[in-house]
Amino acid sequence: MRNISISCFIVSLFLLISLAVRAQDYALIANKYVASQGDSITYTLFQGRGLDTTEIAPEAVKSLIYANYLQGGKKVADTIPLNGSFVKYSAVQSNGGQSLLTIEFKGGAVTYDQLVVEDFAKTENLKELASIIDSSGFTTEYTANTFFTAKALTRTDKSNGSLYKNKECQQLEIVLEQNPYKLQYGDDITAVILLGGKPIEGTSTTIYTKSITGQVHSAKYRSNSEGKIFFKLNRSGTWLLQTVYAKPSEEKGINYNYYQSSFSFNFE
Repeated sequence: MRNISISCFIVSLFLLISLAVRAQDYALIANKYVASQGDSITYTLFQGRGLDTTEIAPEAVKSLIYANYLQGGKKVADTIPLNGSFVKYSAVQSNGGQSLLTIEFKGGAVTYDQLVVEDFAKTENLKELASIIDSSGFTTEYTANTFFTAKALTRTDKSNGSLYKNKECQQLEIVLEQNPYKLQYGDDITAVILLGGKPIEGTSTTIYTKSITGQVHSAKYRSNSEGKIFFKLNRSGTWLLQTVYAKPSEEKGINYNYYQSSFSFNFE
């Protein structure tokens, strides 16, 4: 019984660590990615890793610092309030081509247990965090400033446009080098991870695909020296790229900065 209890405790601890690290990741998911003119598309901010769209977290947005909606390549009137109330955005499709919703927000300062940070750094292989890890064991907590960006790329009637490669954010950001709505099954596609508009090496990206049958597949990638990851469009359905990065902070009282970004689209 003692061994069983210890095993249960270890499993529970691992789950708590995983949940603590993953709870602060976000994604913009559209209720439809392929629309016709006159249709309404609703974009919702979800919390968590992957394509589990069951947990909405309106309290997550401490400070929405940027929100931009482009429809058919044209900027839509500023109707998104830059405050902490953002959860959903709906837009009637009146322009053909690609549409892109981009948001950027701060999550504020968050304090994590030492085990959580060390597990996160090891799991994501984020070597930049090595310098803040206290090997003496005296440090029991670390504080991080958290920054998030999210994009959702949809299309109406036509697949033309270049919004897939738009660079808009000041923090971590994902852009694509090819238009996913013009590619064929099995084609190669490249994503570039940017921090402050510049390619960043060593980010950890997980790509999730949800098939029309509801099955979710995932694969992990790491950005190269040009900030790029390469993958194939080998499944039909919803695609979600989620990337994380962290580096030591120079701000007093803050150990490191945590960045997370996501990009969703559809492939048929």
